[in-house]
Amino acid sequence: PFGIKKQLMRGRCEEPERRLVERFLDPAVAMIELGGSLGVLSAFIGSRLKPETPYLIAEANPRGLDTCRTNARTGRGTGQVEVLHGALAYGGDTVEFPIDDNVHVNRVGSTKGGTVSVPASTLAGFVEQLAGHGQPYALVMDIEGAEFDVFLNEPEAFAACSLAIVETHPHLFAERGKTVADFLELVRKAGMRVLAQDGISYAFGRV
Repeated sequence: PFGIKKQLMRGRCEEPERRLVERFLDPAVAMIELGGSLGVLSAFIGSRLKPETPYLIAEANPRGLDTCRTNARTGRGTGQVEVLHGALAYGGDTVEFPIDDNVHVNRVGSTKGGTVSVPASTLAGFVEQLAGHGQPYALVMDIEGAEFDVFLNEPEAFAACSLAIVETHPHLFAERGKTVADFLELVRKAGMRVLAQDGISYAFGRV
C-alpha cells in the first residue's frame, strides 16, 4: 500500500517500536519477534543485538517471508537469526491465515482474501525453540490484536520475559468488547509493568 511505501521511503516505518527498542533493548538477551512482516523492524533490532545473541522471528504470511528473512539478516553477519514460517495461535497445530498483499495488516481470524494453512505455536513454544524453558528472553510483538490472546492464555510464559515491546490494536480489542485498559490489566496479571508508551506501542518490564 502507498502509505507503507511512503513511510519506508521516509525512514519512518515502525518508528514507535524502534524508539522503544533503542531505549530498552539489552543486546545480550535472546530475542523473539512475533509478526516480522517485511523485516524492517527486524533489521533494526538485529543491528543492536550482539552477534552471538539468538534471535527468532515468526512471520505467518508466506508472501513476505523471503523479504523478512533477507532484511532480518542485514547487518547480522554470522549472528544467530532464524526466521520461521508460523503464527501464534491456540487450539491446533495449524491455523488458517489470510494471504492478501498487505502483509502489514494480515491477521489470524481475518476472512479477507484467500487463506493458507500455517504452522501454529504458542508463545511458550517459541520460547522453548529459542532459549529453552526458564531462560531470559525479550519479546517484540506486532500481531494485529492477538497480543490480547497471548497475555490472556499464557501469563506464565512471561515469567522469564525481561522486556516486551508490543504494538496494541485498540480497534481490534473493541471488536471483541475489550479495551486497552482490559489489556493492561492482563499485562499486570502476567507480572509485567509499563516502562513507557509511544503512541499505541508499549514497553513492558518485569514487576
